[in-house]
Amino acid sequence: MKLINYSYETLEALEHFAKTYFRPNDHLLIQIFCGSFDKLKITEILHFLKQTFPKSIIIGASTAGEIKSGRIKTGTIQISFCRLEKSVAKVYYFQDVNFESGQKAAESILEKETKVCIALAHPFAKDDSENFIEGFNSIRADMPLAGGNAADEFLFESAFIICENKILDQGIVIATLSGKTLHVNNGYSLGWTQIGKELSVTKVNKGTIYEIDHQPIQEVYQHYLGKDVVQNLPSSAVEFPFVKVCDEIEVCRSLIGVNEDGSLIFSGYLNEGEKVRFAIGNVEEIMDRAVAIQEQINEKPVEAIFIYSCSVRKRFLQKQLNYEFGLLQQIAPTAGFFTYGEFFHSEHKNQLLNVTTTVLALSESDYIISHTLGEKPEVNCSTLKSLTHLVNTTQYELDVNINFLNQYKMILDQSAIVSKMDIKGNIIYVNDAFCRVTGLSKEEIIGSKHSRFRHPNSEVSLYRDLWNSLQRKEIWSGVLHCINPKEEIYYIKSTVMPFLDEKGNIVEYITSSIDITDLVLKEQLIEQHFKDELTGFGNREALFHRLRTDTGQKLLVLLNLVGFSEINDYLGYDVGDDLLKQIADFLMQTFDNHSDVIFRINGDEFAVLLAERDQKMFHNLRDKIKRMIRSLENKVFTIKGYEVVVRLNVGVAEGMTDEIYMQSHVALKEAKTHNQAFMFYDSNEALKVKTKQNIQVIQKIRSAIENDRIVPFFQGIYDNKLHKITKYEVLMRLQEEDGNYLTPYHFLDQAKKTRLYEKLTKIMIHKSFEYLKDFSVDFSINLTKGDILSSSVKECLYENMKKYKCAHRVIFEIVESEGIENFSEITSFIHEVKQLGCRIAIDDFGTGYSNFAYLVKLEVDIIKIDGSLIKDIDTNETSAMTVETIISFAKKMGYSIVAEFVDRMSVQEKLQSLHVDFSQGYLFSKPSPIISL
Repeated sequence: MKLINYSYETLEALEHFAKTYFRPNDHLLIQIFCGSFDKLKITEILHFLKQTFPKSIIIGASTAGEIKSGRIKTGTIQISFCRLEKSVAKVYYFQDVNFESGQKAAESILEKETKVCIALAHPFAKDDSENFIEGFNSIRADMPLAGGNAADEFLFESAFIICENKILDQGIVIATLSGKTLHVNNGYSLGWTQIGKELSVTKVNKGTIYEIDHQPIQEVYQHYLGKDVVQNLPSSAVEFPFVKVCDEIEVCRSLIGVNEDGSLIFSGYLNEGEKVRFAIGNVEEIMDRAVAIQEQINEKPVEAIFIYSCSVRKRFLQKQLNYEFGLLQQIAPTAGFFTYGEFFHSEHKNQLLNVTTTVLALSESDYIISHTLGEKPEVNCSTLKSLTHLVNTTQYELDVNINFLNQYKMILDQSAIVSKMDIKGNIIYVNDAFCRVTGLSKEEIIGSKHSRFRHPNSEVSLYRDLWNSLQRKEIWSGVLHCINPKEEIYYIKSTVMPFLDEKGNIVEYITSSIDITDLVLKEQLIEQHFKDELTGFGNREALFHRLRTDTGQKLLVLLNLVGFSEINDYLGYDVGDDLLKQIADFLMQTFDNHSDVIFRINGDEFAVLLAERDQKMFHNLRDKIKRMIRSLENKVFTIKGYEVVVRLNVGVAEGMTDEIYMQSHVALKEAKTHNQAFMFYDSNEALKVKTKQNIQVIQKIRSAIENDRIVPFFQGIYDNKLHKITKYEVLMRLQEEDGNYLTPYHFLDQAKKTRLYEKLTKIMIHKSFEYLKDFSVDFSINLTKGDILSSSVKECLYENMKKYKCAHRVIFEIVESEGIENFSEITSFIHEVKQLGCRIAIDDFGTGYSNFAYLVKLEVDIIKIDGSLIKDIDTNETSAMTVETIISFAKKMGYSIVAEFVDRMSVQEKLQSLHVDFSQGYLFSKPSPIISL
């Protein structure tokens, strides 16, 4: 490869030059750079070149100045002859300069060995070269483009491009260079130093900018560059381009025009949201960069260098450019021109640059020739350099502080509800979070006062204290109860601070709040979860929470109302409920009105928990409890015209851990067994033995859970009409280490006194659903009220029903013998699962709270009559009459009926005569770990 430049004078002189240096069959890349716009003369030159060198290609452009052998020329015609020995050059022309033609070029002109494209574009095309480049990048962003837009010495009317022997007033011409041994190296120099703060482009259309930082563009120029600059735009500000960073290089956008609407036209695209800064030419940086490019180009093989430099640089930097180009000429011959925009391939794509010098170095040789590089001349520009450094260092420090402040604001806006008020309390600013919590727009809020969101139940004194604190120039913090116009209640934890000026006067107030509505509501839910719905005192969960968290000495009294179910059965639930309330109040009064020591833990069971601070009330413990029992049993409660008295069984235990619940429960059971009014755990050795046994049972449960020995058994339910088993009840079994199985009778009571019960329930759900997924039979799962109230158990149920898509086969048996409290939560659960297709059965009906009114409220589908009534129905007339009554009611209500404990044919025959729907018992099916259909 060899590059030879020629300055055109006459056609005869060109002919002599051509014959001297080249042969007709030479393959040449000829570039013609025209500072003269005499098209007739140029046409003669093109015809001569095409005739003389038929195997060559010709491209060219009008210029704002020409570059020959490292020197700047003006108004000349420069012809660059590059002889290719191993490479191939081809030329293409595209009339349209837009995105689609850029794509077409990338798809059609590139060959396997193509290494670079040199493109020369008309600068005033219907679209523009930057759009073309974007289209080209969309297909082949890896292929370097060099060259630039044609120019015309700032006339903006006479530019043209050349393709072969044609002079064109539109389009783009591209020369491709291909070859296995072709080396391509490129670089660019800017030397304009960014200065001042970073600005955001907020309104733009390609190269036309309307607003920067939401301010009109001309106001921005006036603010930063002074009033005079806007008097003579664009020429007054052309040397202060905007600079952005794109693909890790600095990209300038020079001001080239003004629109009637005040918007400004730039020589290249800017996008909305892009960050830009003003830049100023820095002579010393330009010199430094010239040396850097020389060193960069010198590191690889170089035989020819093409330079495409911005016309703005020629206008302001002729002296420095001669130095810049001279350094490159020391390496290899140079040729090029001054453009209206340069094409450059950065790390990942091609871009349109401004105010730069771009360099394309080519070589067909693999050898790197080391050149002796000249020394950088001294440049006396220390004042500008120091001033620029001062401004940018100051701006950097300011940017750091602003960045911190913006991050503080960002996290504050994300995590807090923020507002500002003027000194009269009028809201002057709110963030988006404030709008969300109030349900109003900023426009609807600004100008109003915070009092419009004050809840009517808020304490007036709270707000009085708030304003008094602010007037004293103090910070106020507290929780505010609020309501928005949609009547949605919310709670915010607020901090209000007065802002002071340099004289210490209040100029405004700022409020930062956190929405704690969820926290308050959760606290309310927790309080409800720990509260007995009927009496308002603590419930079973509250008692266990206190037992676990209070580590001091405690005394627990469990009281059971003997025969309470009879009051419900004969006098009605309204009377029973009222009685429970009055007993709770009586206990509270007995223990000095300490409501937090009274708990209703079951339908007919209360607890009194006394901590160390209450021990003085039990100086004579046994006598005190006896008097309490006597007083309660002697008290006549008058309710709805009935006079009601109660009898009690009481168990008492004392200690420091939650084991006292088990101990007091054992004492209570012992009192029931021996029909005694009360029993003290610590005075009865037999009870301690039972407790030890209970602890062993709990350890056995833990071991079974850890070793996967909790297994489901299945007992068939016989359809008395179809005469076959059609359903199965899931039953829990504990497999002991010796392989034997224990029924729940031996361990479930103890599990319920610990957290293990919930684990057992979820194990049964997982295993039974997994096993029954392949059987097309209905199956029932037993649930206690504790299961229904447990969110984790319900979640486990819903997950398995969704996973196995079997809700229509599931029956939930609610254990009726425990009594049904927390009525709203139970009915809510029933409604949810019935919506999914499940059915509800009441288990053990005929014991406990056998109130028919409750069945209607619970919307049940099936009644399972307790085995204690079924087992002797064939011989016991009372049992038979009771069962007949239940069946008659169930038939009228449309319930299905299941009879339990059917173990003899005589019992089954009796049930069939009563038209019972289903029978369950050993007569038909014994519980088994497998199902055989």
